[in-house]
Amino acid sequence: MDNRRALHQLGDVLGTPRMIFQNPSDRFVGLEGSLNFRDFGGYPTANGGHLIKGHLFRCGMLTDVTAGGVKEFQALNIGVICDLRGTDEVALYPTPNLPSFDCQKHIPIAPGTSSDLRGSVSMGQHSAAERSAFMQEITREIACEHVAAYAQMFRALITTEQGFLVHCMAGKDRTGFGVAVIQLMLGVSEKLVMADYLLTNEASELLTRTRDRMLEQGIELDAASLEVITQVKREYLEAALAGLKSEFGGIEGYLEAAAVLPAERADLIKRLVV
Repeated sequence: MDNRRALHQLGDVLGTPRMIFQNPSDRFVGLEGSLNFRDFGGYPTANGGHLIKGHLFRCGMLTDVTAGGVKEFQALNIGVICDLRGTDEVALYPTPNLPSFDCQKHIPIAPGTSSDLRGSVSMGQHSAAERSAFMQEITREIACEHVAAYAQMFRALITTEQGFLVHCMAGKDRTGFGVAVIQLMLGVSEKLVMADYLLTNEASELLTRTRDRMLEQGIELDAASLEVITQVKREYLEAALAGLKSEFGGIEGYLEAAAVLPAERADLIKRLVV
C-alpha cells in the first residue's frame, strides 16, 4: 500500500545523523481533540541542513479541540493560523473562540468539484478509477486556480517569526498542497515531500471523525467512499505538481506568480533551515 511504502521510504531516507524524528509517526502531535495534526519540519534540505522542528505545523479543523488540547496548543507558540476552509465550512465547524486562536487568518479556498464527489460517492456513481481521476483533478484545480490564496499563505509564513499552522477540514488536500509547496520552496526533495503528504493515511482518527460528521449531515458512506474522502494517493499530488509545471513552469514560476521574492525565499531558508 502507498502509505506503508511511504513510511518505509521516509524512515530509510531519514535514517541519518541529521534525523530529527525517530519515526515518521512521531510527527503527529497528540493535541487532544485535533485532527491530523503534525509537524512538517525536520526534513533534510538541498543545502545540507534540515527544516527546524516545532515551528511548522499542519492539521484538519480545530473545532473539537478540548480544554486540555488548548493548553497543549498554547505551548506550541503559534503566531499565525492559516485557515483554508470555505466560508460555509467555517460557519458549520468554527474554530474555538478563544485567545489562543486569535491569530487565525481566513484564506478561503472553495472545495470545488469535491462537493460534487461527496454528493455522489454515497450513491455509487463512480468506479474506483473514476474517483481517483476525480481527486487528481480536484488537487490540480486547488493548485492551479488558487494562486492568490496561497500567496496569502506564503505572506503569513514570511511575516511571522513564531510558529506557523495551516489547516483546512481534514488537513489533506488544500493543506497538503500548500505544505508541499512550502517544503519544496525550502529545499526538501520531492521524494520526501511526497512521503510526508502520504502520512495523512496514518491519521486513524480521520476516517472515524469524518464518518461521524457525515452521519450528522444525514449522509452514510460505504468504506470505499470514506477512503476517497479521508485518504490521499501519490497520484493526487503528482497531478498538482504536473499542473504547476504546465501552468507555471514549475515551483520557481509558481512562487513568482504568488509574489514570493527571491530575497524573501532566501530569508525563509535562513530562518527555517538549520
